[in-house]
Amino acid sequence: MSDTANFQIIYGGTALETNEMDVRELAPALVAVADLLEEANFIINGGGSKINVNVHGSFKSGSFGIDFVVIHAIYQSIMTILNSEGITAANNLLGLLGLKDVGKGLIGFLKRLKNRKIQKVENIDNERVRIHITHQDTIDIDPRVLDLYKSPRVRNALEKVIAQPLSRTGIDEFRTSFNDGNESVVIKKDEREYFEMPLLGDEVLGENVTDAYLQVVSLSFKEDNKWRFSRGETVFYALVEDKSFLDRIDKNEERFTKDDILKVKLYTRDVLTGSGFKTEYKIVEVLEHRNAARQLRLPIENDDEHEEDDD
Repeated sequence: MSDTANFQIIYGGTALETNEMDVRELAPALVAVADLLEEANFIINGGGSKINVNVHGSFKSGSFGIDFVVIHAIYQSIMTILNSEGITAANNLLGLLGLKDVGKGLIGFLKRLKNRKIQKVENIDNERVRIHITHQDTIDIDPRVLDLYKSPRVRNALEKVIAQPLSRTGIDEFRTSFNDGNESVVIKKDEREYFEMPLLGDEVLGENVTDAYLQVVSLSFKEDNKWRFSRGETVFYALVEDKSFLDRIDKNEERFTKDDILKVKLYTRDVLTGSGFKTEYKIVEVLEHRNAARQLRLPIENDDEHEEDDD
């Protein structure tokens, strides 16, 4: 089972008077349209359907247009056939994104929001949530639009489709058009900032302090600089916060040779950032400093063995 939607994205401006567009600007936008629709489909419909996006070029004077064919296939399984009424079709999906209807969907919401902070989200019913921007300024949207708004992948793709091309000199307008020929959405250059990907705050996944043996790879005695350690095959930088240990170094009471080993209280912090997963390290306390040079153990027999020999 499948349905199809046809629409056109048009970039306008003086740089496009020859109906040409730099492939380095166009290619990311084309890929982003597919990413945008695929991610939106996954958020709205889950795993019950798949979006395919096909494209061919078309031209108008002073613009560069791309025709998209969106093929929305519903998987032919018993569950999806029984629940197919709950699947949002391709045209409706375009409407939720705001590519189809003026002032509606995610694009319409972003244009009205204008990068202002949301104060509160109020559930009205199954078909509406109320977004409170100020005490008097509110916007009612479909709950599914809010889900799209909160998706980093959707917002990142939308930035590549709209904001990035409009940031180029000579590209001044983004438009969409559907089969009836009427332009549904128009975004001007001065509105591009509304469609930029917001910075993601760091999310702390976990924190821990454990005793650990670390081998010193490199030292740094400058303030706030990090030392480099290895722990088995893992090599990382860590800030040394043990002031008494650092004071002993300043007084030449601690001396280092290559590959010295420290037993420490190691603080780790796992963080999910906008650029991915990372782990931060700190040395809370140095418990022991072992010189890398190993000594041979003396071959001293224990007392019990001597007693047996005397017998």
